[in-house]
Amino acid sequence: MGIILQKYGGTSVKNVERIKHVANRVKHTVEEGSQVVVVVSAMGDTTDELVSLMHEITQKPSQREMDMMLTTGEQVSMSLLSAALQELHVPSISLTGWQAGIETEEAFGNAKILNINPDRILQSLTEGKVVIIAGFQGVTEAEEIATLGRGGSDTSAVAIAAAVNADHCEINTDVEGVYSTDPRIVSKARKLATISHDEMLEMATLGASVLHPRAVELAKVHGVKILVRSSFSDAEGTYIKEGNDMEQEKVVSGVAYDRNVSKVEVLKMPNKIGIISKLFNYLAVEKINVDMIVLSEHGTDTFNVAFSVSLEDADRTIKTLKQHEDELQFKDAFSEKGVAKVSIIGSGMSIHPGVAAKMFTVLSNDEIRIKMITTSEIKVSCIVPENNGVTAVQKLHSAFGLDTDEKAIVQA
Repeated sequence: MGIILQKYGGTSVKNVERIKHVANRVKHTVEEGSQVVVVVSAMGDTTDELVSLMHEITQKPSQREMDMMLTTGEQVSMSLLSAALQELHVPSISLTGWQAGIETEEAFGNAKILNINPDRILQSLTEGKVVIIAGFQGVTEAEEIATLGRGGSDTSAVAIAAAVNADHCEINTDVEGVYSTDPRIVSKARKLATISHDEMLEMATLGASVLHPRAVELAKVHGVKILVRSSFSDAEGTYIKEGNDMEQEKVVSGVAYDRNVSKVEVLKMPNKIGIISKLFNYLAVEKINVDMIVLSEHGTDTFNVAFSVSLEDADRTIKTLKQHEDELQFKDAFSEKGVAKVSIIGSGMSIHPGVAAKMFTVLSNDEIRIKMITTSEIKVSCIVPENNGVTAVQKLHSAFGLDTDEKAIVQA
C-alpha cells in the first residue's frame, strides 16, 4: 500500500462546504487503497485577516508573536478536515507542524526546514489513520514556533512527501494543472501532461504562480514527483518529475510572463577588480534579490552593468547604490519601470540550435524592443516594454507551436 500526500490550499478549504468536499476526495483516495497524508493551508483569506488583526494592535509586531498567531490558521483547517473525515467514518488525526516532527531553522517569518522526523506520521498511518498536517509551520531547536514564509504550505507538502517516501505529492489547487502559459493571456494555452523539475523551476521563478520555486527546488533535490490538479474537478492534472524519463517532443514547453520587474542601470563604473562584487554585496545585505545581469565593458577604463529587480525593490535598490556612490564611483544609477519579462522555457532547447534567434525574430517582426536578454540551457528571458508584454507572450506561444499539439519548428 503506497502513500499519497495531498496538499489543499486556502481556496480549497475556504469554507465548511469546501472542507467537506475535500474530505470526500480524501475518502475516495483511501478507498482506492492508498495511505494518505494531507497538508492544509489556512481557510481562504484567514492569514491576511490575522495579519490585519495584529496591525490593529501594533504596526511593529514581534515576529515571534506574529508567527505564533499565524500558525493558528492552518490549525483550524486541519481540525475541521479531521472532524469531517471522522463524520465520514474515516479514521484520522490532525497534527501541527511540530507534532509532525518538522524542524526549522531559527528564523521567524521565513524559516527553512532543516529536518523532518516522520515517526509519528508513519505510526499513525500504520494505525490506519489519515494524517492531516498543518502546513507553513515547524519548530526550532529552542522549541519556538516558526512559519516558513511564502510558499510555505507547498514546501511543507513536498518535504513531508520526501520524508515519508510518498508515491507522489498531489498539489490540489484552483487550476487544473500547469499550462503552457497563463490562460488569461492566451486563450489557446494548453494544459501540460508532464513537465520536468527543471522546466517547472524556471517557470515558477519566471512568473508562473501555480507552485512556489522553493517547493519545486525541494522536489528536484529529493526526487519527489508532484501532481498539480484541481480541487474542484476530477480532470487529469500535470505531473512534475525527473526529465530524463520523458521524451522532449517540444523544444519549448511554456512561455512565462512577469510584470513585477524593474530594470536597473549603473553607468560608467571604474573597471577595477572586485568593484562589481562590492555592488552586489551591498544589495545582498539589504536582501534585494537580483535576477538578470548584463555587464558591458567600455574600453579598459569603465563598464556599465544592468540588472533586474522586483518593482517593490526598485527604489530601495537605487537608494542603496546612492548610499555607496563614493566607493562604487559610478557616473549614474537609475531604474526603469514600465517593463515586463517574457521567457521561453524548455528542456529541448539545450540540443536545438536557433531557439533564441527564433524568439528574437518573432519579437522584432512585431517591432517589440528588447531591452535585456539572459539565457540558460533551458530558458531565454527578455525584458520588453510592458505595453508589449501580452503581445509578446501571444506571438511566442504561437510561434513555438504551443497553440496546438504539433511539434514546434525551430527555424526562424
